[in-house]
Amino acid sequence: MGKTIAEIVGENRAKFSVDADQTVGQVIEYMYGNKVGAVAVCDGDNVVGVFSERDLLRRVVHEALDPDRVAIQDVMTSPVFWISMDERYEVAKAIMVDKDVRHLVVKDGKRRFRGFVSSRELLEADLWDSRDLVGKLNDDYYAHQFQP
Repeated sequence: MGKTIAEIVGENRAKFSVDADQTVGQVIEYMYGNKVGAVAVCDGDNVVGVFSERDLLRRVVHEALDPDRVAIQDVMTSPVFWISMDERYEVAKAIMVDKDVRHLVVKDGKRRFRGFVSSRELLEADLWDSRDLVGKLNDDYYAHQFQP
């Protein structure tokens, strides 16, 4: 059975977030400095959107907007799709496919923002699960093949 979101993101995941009234330019600097591809956009403690490299390309660069004059809230992806830390990663994959998103906001049992899980992380979890399964199948196969 697959991992939970908590097993993938860990308990101490960094929470990269920006304020909704910041400019795109400020957010780009923040993302670049932290080497992240997406951030939560917050209004106080409430996550109101997500801004990713994909949003930058589609909603800012393609539209020839000035990053220093546009508020992040005007180009973020909203509504926000989220998943609980205790859900299995297969549920996250299904949400991402259904909603056509690459990042999900992760919340704890009290619905507090705990970070993101990305499609890349889910792919890595799939690979580890597949490796485990193949290993178990091989072990079982060889155990039966070479028994007297």
